[in-house]
Amino acid sequence: MADKKTAAALVLLVLVVVTGLGWCLAWSRSQGATNPGAAENWMVYFPELENWTAYFHGYEAYLDRKIHASVVEGSSMEPTFRDGDVVIWVEVDNAMELKVGDIIIYKHPTRPYLDNIVHRIIEVGVDYRENQFKTKGDNSPEEYWVPRANIHGLVIGVIYRHSSP
Repeated sequence: MADKKTAAALVLLVLVVVTGLGWCLAWSRSQGATNPGAAENWMVYFPELENWTAYFHGYEAYLDRKIHASVVEGSSMEPTFRDGDVVIWVEVDNAMELKVGDIIIYKHPTRPYLDNIVHRIIEVGVDYRENQFKTKGDNSPEEYWVPRANIHGLVIGVIYRHSSP
């Protein structure tokens, strides 16, 4: 049996594919499909595309935690994420399970008005820095030590607004 992270990734992949189908369908409707009624026929076979967010509920039940979405603002994580992309994240029960390379969303340690920063963990604190994580944007020279209490969650997916990296 696949571990929980692998299973969660597969479910997220299905969610992204279904979302993509929904967007393609919406685009074809807006372009005036050459075959009138074709888009409506899709809805007969895939009525769940009308409300794709319903898939989150089963996913939340599986993970036993709430799924959140946040819009990326700025360029600090380019090319991984661009301004306007939407990251999908889950709350973290045990921050000590986070590791180098994970992408987290957190409250800035020195600028409290910056509440949803998305950066990559580059170092896990030890000794006096225990329970802290050093983070950095992929496209930013700035590094920050973030206390465990400031971490909102772990990024598990992205919906690209632009073409993917």
